[in-house]
Amino acid sequence: MSESILKNHIKNYTDLSEEELTKVLSFFDCQSLKKKETLLTTNKPCNKLFFVTKGCLQLYFIDDLGYKKTTQFALENWWLTDFLAFQNQKESNFIIEAVEHSNVLSISYAKYQELLNTFPSLNIYFRNIYETAYGASLMRLKYINSYSKEEMYFRFQEEFPEFVQRVPQYLLASFLGLTPEYLSEIKKNRFS
Repeated sequence: MSESILKNHIKNYTDLSEEELTKVLSFFDCQSLKKKETLLTTNKPCNKLFFVTKGCLQLYFIDDLGYKKTTQFALENWWLTDFLAFQNQKESNFIIEAVEHSNVLSISYAKYQELLNTFPSLNIYFRNIYETAYGASLMRLKYINSYSKEEMYFRFQEEFPEFVQRVPQYLLASFLGLTPEYLSEIKKNRFS
């Protein structure tokens, strides 16, 4: 089942045959994760790329005061890793953890390189994926730099209502650069 989700996702961007797609899937390993299970930790080599088929992952770091700072989430059909560390085969600066019970397909760096060499059209697929992810990161920066904290939350809620309902409030607050208490206050004031 997990493999068919990735297969359908790839079909949206490439014209690979069913036979080729089956071969593509052989490069991946399936993993089932419990809530709060860690996939990647800081100061460890980042040698895997993850595709979410079910659930939600978060990418975060711990600041100097010991607070979690969420920088990215990945729901179904999203890819996640510490992309810079993965590309350069360095130690990660981030932690990846399951927000809820999740299923992922993972591919090692070596297999990823082999996959791209075997199926060059997947370079276009991954370019599209990375461009979309980069664009989403830019929009997040725009939100942070253009809107008040209240506006930022309400715009995010308007554009991604299912996400706001699904992700725990304390993680959403971390992602938006708010404290959970302040987010509660924003929500309370809106309905007062």
